[in-house]
Amino acid sequence: MKYLKSKILNFPNIKHAFSLRVDGVSPKPWDSLNCSYFVGDNEKNVKINRKKVLNNLGFKKSFYINQMHGKKVVNAAYHFKKNKIIEADAIICEDYDLPITLTTADCAPILFADPIKGVIGAAHAGWRGAIEGITDNLIDRFYSKGSNPNNIHVAIGPCIGKESFAVKDDMIRIALQKDETSEEFFNQVSNLYYFDLPGYLLSKIKSKGICNIEWIGEDTFKSPQKFFSYRHETQNNNLVTGRMISVIGLTKT
Repeated sequence: MKYLKSKILNFPNIKHAFSLRVDGVSPKPWDSLNCSYFVGDNEKNVKINRKKVLNNLGFKKSFYINQMHGKKVVNAAYHFKKNKIIEADAIICEDYDLPITLTTADCAPILFADPIKGVIGAAHAGWRGAIEGITDNLIDRFYSKGSNPNNIHVAIGPCIGKESFAVKDDMIRIALQKDETSEEFFNQVSNLYYFDLPGYLLSKIKSKGICNIEWIGEDTFKSPQKFFSYRHETQNNNLVTGRMISVIGLTKT
């Protein structure tokens, strides 16, 4: 099946993928590789779609969360066997063969790996989570486990880009109140303002001492046939859309 990978996460003990929206079994309006249980799709379809991605990477199980656009981080090992869906926006994990996953459709999926310490992480960042500091919280968890910033590698997956993310005055006001440095990531074109979400995230993560980082360079809004894009769908009067899955897992070399 087709998916994207980042060269920055190319390590023998790390497997990862950013899915596309194709090659799944979900009908319209979720067609076709919808991997979220929280958008109204049939649960059986979602299980089949997720299994296709996980099996392709060599995994049989996974940990996922109900994402809330906040800044809460959870440890996958603490919750995996409890059969309870946890509300959070970032995950950290040190267990082998327990991949952690996110689902997105314009928000940024961010995968973290310290292949030396054997720690992985994943963060879901829309503009609210990004401004609130979801990446800061996750990076602090890596540091609490003894990770050296030079050993942490980060890939930002497909998300809405700076030429596509038109924003309103209330969003700008909230962003500037929370983080004055966000001002440089707003750009005015005619009477509209746009926000550079991947650029802001790159800057924010680098400010925590991490240099091994890249955005994969794919704008979800510009490629609706390739990616799910919530904003593209709503502009075309469809209030339902699927979600891509982003996966990262530790394996024994």
